[in-house]
Amino acid sequence: MTKVLIVDNEIEKYVNHLEPKFPGVDFAFASSGDEVGPLLPETEVLISFARWLTPEMAAATPTLKWVQCMIAGTDHLTQPLAGRPDIILTNGRGIHGPQMTEMALLHMLALYREVRRLTGNQEKHLFDRFAPRVLDTRNVTIFGLGAIAEHMAKVFKALGMTVNGISRTDRPVAGIDKVYSRDNMSEAVADADFLIALVPYGPDTDKIINAETFKAMKPTACLINISRGGVCDEAALIDALQSGEIAGAGLDVYEVDPLPDNSPLWDMENVFMTPFIGGRSDLYAERILTVIEPNLRLYLDGKLDQLINVVERN
Repeated sequence: MTKVLIVDNEIEKYVNHLEPKFPGVDFAFASSGDEVGPLLPETEVLISFARWLTPEMAAATPTLKWVQCMIAGTDHLTQPLAGRPDIILTNGRGIHGPQMTEMALLHMLALYREVRRLTGNQEKHLFDRFAPRVLDTRNVTIFGLGAIAEHMAKVFKALGMTVNGISRTDRPVAGIDKVYSRDNMSEAVADADFLIALVPYGPDTDKIINAETFKAMKPTACLINISRGGVCDEAALIDALQSGEIAGAGLDVYEVDPLPDNSPLWDMENVFMTPFIGGRSDLYAERILTVIEPNLRLYLDGKLDQLINVVERN
């Protein structure tokens, strides 16, 4: 019997959905990585965010054949699985469009509608009327053109925005007005009112948004980073914000997570921050199950070549 370990804090949703559909599977459940110790050694399939997985754990689990990561980004699993090239890795690509789009919009509106000013005025009982900026007619450039970007583009266009994109190549992408290659970053960001970082983190994207990028942007432009902290040079961003090189930043991710208490970003009036929650939602379990269920069925049927969202591992 195939032993499947699911690690998540919404155990009931997975139990109720999967156990009736897969009576021949031996399911084990844990609410966090702290509880997997006695369960992992005989596990064949691991379904989890797996931020807790270490190289030692992977090496000590010879029965492990497949890891279904519950999020799209799997850079945190590169090192833990480096010594296990035999393990199939799949991710949660394709389910994050709605919440990531709403997170981007939250940051954009927070900066343009000056939410920090408004909440401060509310706390001070200050009735201060001013003219906020609107998103209509603005230019947004999305760096990283995957499924999330395609969802974003539809929403942004409905708000009257022009949507451009940056990808590895200047290939056409549905819903994107113009696509620039990474080699033309400076040109791509020159007219952007918002630069939205969606690109995955890796050796080729480490600090790819940097001082050169900020110099190419308009002084009225804003950066929105909801991808990974490492794609942006945080020191260069702070310099650009303090000098007025760019107008503001909306940040959900940081080079160090959680953001250190002594970071200048905490106290900057032109920065709006959220605590790495862009991909989360109250419907997350329901959405990721649309990937888990068909993948588990394919795995049990031996159709490994048909698994959804297989991550190519070097």
